[in-house]
Amino acid sequence: MGKTTIEVQVEKIFKHTRQGSFATRDRYKDSCLMFVRFCVERFKMQNIRNLSDKHLAEFIKSRLKEGIEPKTIKGDLSALRYMHDQVQKPRYVLSDNKHLQEKYEITIGKTSQVNGDRSWTTTEYEEMVRIAQEMGNSNVADCLTLARTMGMRVTEAAAVSRAQAEYALRTGVYQIKGEAKNGKHREVALSVAGRHVFMNRLRQTDRGSRLFIRTGEKTHQVVNRMEKFVQHHRDKVLTQEGVSQRLDRRDGSARSLTFHGLRYSYVQERMKQELEKGYSRDNASLIVSREVGHERIDVIKIYEG
Repeated sequence: MGKTTIEVQVEKIFKHTRQGSFATRDRYKDSCLMFVRFCVERFKMQNIRNLSDKHLAEFIKSRLKEGIEPKTIKGDLSALRYMHDQVQKPRYVLSDNKHLQEKYEITIGKTSQVNGDRSWTTTEYEEMVRIAQEMGNSNVADCLTLARTMGMRVTEAAAVSRAQAEYALRTGVYQIKGEAKNGKHREVALSVAGRHVFMNRLRQTDRGSRLFIRTGEKTHQVVNRMEKFVQHHRDKVLTQEGVSQRLDRRDGSARSLTFHGLRYSYVQERMKQELEKGYSRDNASLIVSREVGHERIDVIKIYEG
């Protein structure tokens, strides 16, 4: 079955927009396509210019009925507003989440705030890399390494291009570009482990290609597979030390291991290194925050747990 008219319209919008990172646009596109398919089925909608609050409200109700988490629903709504901003001459103005909920008497719910330490222990990290290697999943093993030793987000690690890797090997500096969160460029020192990953990968990567993404694949698809790998195997690598350091003091539960937790480990190690050089905590925080793409010293307190 072919694409509907409105699906074609959505794909055209995302083909031409350049706002945000590649990963963000891919994720938003998926949400928007899911939404318009819902609207075709529920409202027979054919033109994206007709998008209005009533469509958002019914979509929210449907997602809530499916048991979808508030954070995911709010992410979907962000995607829809992003798309709506690209629409030429839309017929309606969309309400923000607060007014939308009041207008249609629906409650999305609060997004839980994750506080505290989410870092991995060295043993947990090394064991997860070992499992990935033994299962022949070098993509996961290598991206775990880049996340842990260079503070890269999983999307940033997955999107490494051959040109970026070659530049890093020549200069010792890795440049994170449009794949960064919010498209914010930054530079980070190439780690010894990262150098090893890049040198091995270049032997099997054609010019103009990416190290971990094959032709025809989308970044978010590769990222999703990597995150699911960690979710599936994380219970196998847990240590008592790790469980204890990730303990939520409010309810006694322990936070799960995630790719993002490796950035916590990176930040904590880098802060220790900079403090040992004699830098003040504020100066060390500024240095490290720039490496992870924030440039706000207060963010470091979150990563330190």
